[in-house]
Amino acid sequence: MNKDKKDWILLLLNYSPLDRIHIMKALFLIWHRAGRNIPNYFTFEPYLYGPCSFEVYSILDNMESEGLVLQPPHPVPQWVNFYLTENGRNEVKELSNKFSKEELKLIEEVVKEISKLGFYELLKKVYSEAPDFAINSMFRGVIK
Repeated sequence: MNKDKKDWILLLLNYSPLDRIHIMKALFLIWHRAGRNIPNYFTFEPYLYGPCSFEVYSILDNMESEGLVLQPPHPVPQWVNFYLTENGRNEVKELSNKFSKEELKLIEEVVKEISKLGFYELLKKVYSEAPDFAINSMFRGVIK
């Protein structure tokens, strides 16, 4: 069964509300820890805060328009968590048959590991696991 990219985000948010940076880095760590080989997954490139897939932003916008997630208004939306709506939670219930037990376990582990990390701790974790994605980071000299 094919997995949509939004399915990965729905599963992340099922474990914990996350902001854009945490969603991005969680998706990256899942891909990285899966051997950087997940079919039809996000494509990451080294960017200002490490690994980035610009597609994540448009998918989050679409998910919000579809009523699957919501993000409370805030002057700095990058810092505010996304939450599953009732529709989003209903979609999550349908996903368990699309994902293997190993994939679900990896998603849960990554979310639990990073959800409580602050910005710098999160970047430090990602950069230590994947230094090749820190090459364009504004923070690579600060976080060692």
